[in-house]
Amino acid sequence: MRRIIVPAFLALLLAALLASTAMAQGNRQLMSEKMAETDLKRNLMEAVTGYKVKSDTQAGLTEEGRYDVKTKSAALMKGVKVDKMIYDSKRDIALCFGHIDLKDVMNILGDRVRFKDVRVEGLGFGTMTEASRPPLRALRAAQLNAYDQMAVTLVGEKILSESQAENFILAKDLARAKVCAAVFGARIPSPGLDDPNRGWGWDESGNAFVSLEMDVHKVRDILGDKLIYKGENIIKVTGRGAQKDELNPSGQDGRDLTRDPGSKTQYQDLNIPGAQPAARPRQGI
Repeated sequence: MRRIIVPAFLALLLAALLASTAMAQGNRQLMSEKMAETDLKRNLMEAVTGYKVKSDTQAGLTEEGRYDVKTKSAALMKGVKVDKMIYDSKRDIALCFGHIDLKDVMNILGDRVRFKDVRVEGLGFGTMTEASRPPLRALRAAQLNAYDQMAVTLVGEKILSESQAENFILAKDLARAKVCAAVFGARIPSPGLDDPNRGWGWDESGNAFVSLEMDVHKVRDILGDKLIYKGENIIKVTGRGAQKDELNPSGQDGRDLTRDPGSKTQYQDLNIPGAQPAARPRQGI
């Protein structure tokens, strides 16, 4: 058999080409990092301009337990700086850190708030891989719970109780708690990844936690009534979030979070004569 001798420089060139091909990346990492950057901006917006939160908790010995919380916030953001982007290639998770230096801000209440030499730091996560999303969903759920806890601390909650017994047997027992408020200025303390008292994370069971702190100035409920909080200057709350829905009637680990994109496209054979497109060759493993 004839042996082919490859010169050393050609061998090095071939190795470099093979290595560059192996290291070639698609757009998954770029999209995950973009998602993390957008999440960072969202978190900074909610911390600076505030959020409106509405929650409804139902409990009772004859009723199914339920806890729903919704938040809403919108603002024009300018001046957000990305300080660091970390990417976990094994799990396709991007973590983005950044900050914004504040001057004049229009908060969620429509009031102009003047800041001087104030820097707000935040973080954001992103992934394009479904298997990596449960812990990130739990973290966001914990953040919403913390927002609700902050509103409860500042504004309070409306409690409804209704019970009924028939022939010494409890026939109905219902307790509900409702919150509806607008809050601004709540932030995650020590957001850094290596901070010793980091304000976010997961416990050993996989449940997430998010801590919030706020230096109290004023708050306003959803009806526009100004409320002055007379407690401690710094309010601290902690929210919790879970990865799995164990109460889901379907018996699955979690809810089906896929959504119909709303496409009106219908797939049907139109019986148009002509050659069929060639099938794509299967890639070898």
